[in-house]
Amino acid sequence: MNIGQNDLGETKEKISVIVPIYNVESYVEECIKSICKQTYSAIEIILVDDGSTDNSGSICDEYAKIDTRIKVIHKKNDGLVKTRKVGLQQSKGNYILCVDGDDWIEPTMIERLYSILTEQKVDIVMCGRFEDTGDTHRPVFHGISEGRYNKQALLEKVYPNMIVNGAFFEWGLFPSVWDKLFRRECLEEYQMAVDDRLTMGEDAACTYPALLNVDSIYVLHECLYHYRQSTSSMVKQTTDVELQRKRFSILYSSVNKSFEKYKDIYDLREQWKEYLLFLMVPRADVLYKNIEKLDYLFPYKSVRRGSNIVLYGMGTYGQLLYKFIQSNNFCNILACADKNYLELSKQGLPVVPPDEIGKYDYDAIVVANSFAKVRNNIYKELSIMYSTEKIHLMDEDLIKSDESLWAFGLI
Repeated sequence: MNIGQNDLGETKEKISVIVPIYNVESYVEECIKSICKQTYSAIEIILVDDGSTDNSGSICDEYAKIDTRIKVIHKKNDGLVKTRKVGLQQSKGNYILCVDGDDWIEPTMIERLYSILTEQKVDIVMCGRFEDTGDTHRPVFHGISEGRYNKQALLEKVYPNMIVNGAFFEWGLFPSVWDKLFRRECLEEYQMAVDDRLTMGEDAACTYPALLNVDSIYVLHECLYHYRQSTSSMVKQTTDVELQRKRFSILYSSVNKSFEKYKDIYDLREQWKEYLLFLMVPRADVLYKNIEKLDYLFPYKSVRRGSNIVLYGMGTYGQLLYKFIQSNNFCNILACADKNYLELSKQGLPVVPPDEIGKYDYDAIVVANSFAKVRNNIYKELSIMYSTEKIHLMDEDLIKSDESLWAFGLI
């Protein structure tokens, strides 16, 4: 029996759903169920087990027994890029949707995206997402207005802000492959061209070259995908410093080469440089040359070494900055604060609510957030309660300076 399938399934166009899976036994069942129960039933579900060492693979096998639309592929562990390629090679659909094995999707996602893609006659349709942290579901939308964009509109309204939407850092279109339904021919070439060694930015390495080469897209401001965030997934990284540096070098140069190839369509190389900075700043402890010689906390030029600080924001960037400061005693962290303190505390993080900051005798409140609009809103909220002289945001001019570009190896 096929979960969620109806008699009309055979008459519809087939959509391939590719799911890379690696050690996600706590979440993979919810992921698979959400795909099987789609209101659009004419799908094939390609579950690619990337050498999981937990029970993820066996869970996939059990679901394949009860839904004939599921195909399970077991392979040795060699990374997300190769895993997606294997799934794509084994798929047969004219349309491709990707879902990560620890995420899940709304029951109407495929039907909604497919209907827009076919009715609007576009190459790619994309939706918003929920960022899930425990019981909290935060809606997040693309930074480009909802609607259909033909090639002329892409050139005039989308490409100039496709990666960086005006400020450091605000998205235009998200790089993720999993919030988009692709016509197969608009994905395959670009996914297969991604360097297998990439472990970060691999979605962007596929998505942005693909978007440059399509004739039309549709941006939907409706959240249909659930992107799961957890302490372990957000800060996962190798401890091999040279390997991290090598991976970023490969990411920067390989995609830059692609953008060089397509520069006659639109030159994205400057936006790509800012995107790399966005990825590298939270990992400055290993990627910024001679960071140990600085007398300030990068990228907060006014926060001096040895300061007593309250770290505000314990998302991805905040957690990485927290680990860096703790590991070398660069500053004395008196407390970490975040609006989402209840959920973050459940994950074992030492977080207090923002209204408790005043209890501490601090030199600086360091706002650890990479996104311009969010950190500016945080600044406004904190400035009502605390002295603005002690509230510090990341210094955008410093980040984009020649000094920083050199230290990160981008010039």
